Amino acid sequence: MSNLRTLGLAALVPFVLVVGGCSASSASPAAGSAAEGTVQDASAPEAKAAPDAKPAEGGGFAGTVQVKVARNASATITVTDVEIAATRLRALAAAVGGVVTTENLVTRVDAKGITTPTSTMVISVPADTMDSTLEQLKSLGTLTSRVISSEDVTTQVADVASRVRALEGSIARLNELSKKAGSISQLTELESQLTTRIEERDSLVAQQKSLAGRVAQSPITVTLQTPPPAVVEPETPGFLSGLAAGWNALVSSSRVLLTIVGALLPFLLLVTLIGVPVVVWRRRLRRVPVTAPVAEASKTTAPEAAE
Repeated sequence: MSNLRTLGLAALVPFVLVVGGCSASSASPAAGSAAEGTVQDASAPEAKAAPDAKPAEGGGFAGTVQVKVARNASATITVTDVEIAATRLRALAAAVGGVVTTENLVTRVDAKGITTPTSTMVISVPADTMDSTLEQLKSLGTLTSRVISSEDVTTQVADVASRVRALEGSIARLNELSKKAGSISQLTELESQLTTRIEERDSLVAQQKSLAGRVAQSPITVTLQTPPPAVVEPETPGFLSGLAAGWNALVSSSRVLLTIVGALLPFLLLVTLIGVPVVVWRRRLRRVPVTAPVAEASKTTAPEAAE
């Protein structure tokens, strides 16, 4: 009797594995119903919608499917002070139950030396408050642009939920078979299949949570910037503008001339202090040799004239 039980269990294991694999890959309703009594799925609203199903025209049942939409938005606001507006935006996000996920402040300086700060902030708010939050952004400054994007993820949510239910059912059946395994090889095979199913289930659950987060929360990217600098138009040239330009040129030239004189003045003083004594000394040297020979010549010519 024991041998017959072992042979029967050995023949049943491959059949269950094949059935479990097919149910996990195709996400059949039968697998979902088998797992319904073991583990509750995270998307309970979709599972509860089944009793509301109504007969369809073709003889089947058309279930009530709740539409799942992931929404996000972006806005550009012109403000007078970027830092003050950023502080007010943080308070606004907290007031509607949101949070600031990203904040980036960039300061640019153009060729004229004008500083232009720009702040880019991403706030995540509840999906049902996104529209009202966009309206409240007008209180920060002048709303220059606004873009709203929506993505229907109903099919993705339903597909992931169905696959999770199918895997839960397969995991439950493999757990029951592992308790009745009659040999080490059967137990090893069952545990390998069980590990694969659990990994697939966990990956799908992570996708399910990500989709639920995208539906529940809506990110809004807000760009805060100051108004561009005003362009000064050139004045029409005339007598007064020409006079002003000439006066400015004269003042600039005088400044340049005074700058040059001020730079050369120390050198001129040094040359004067050294050069003037040298010139005086050389002039004295020139006078002494000239007067002495003349006096001696006068003395020698006087006796010759007397003879």
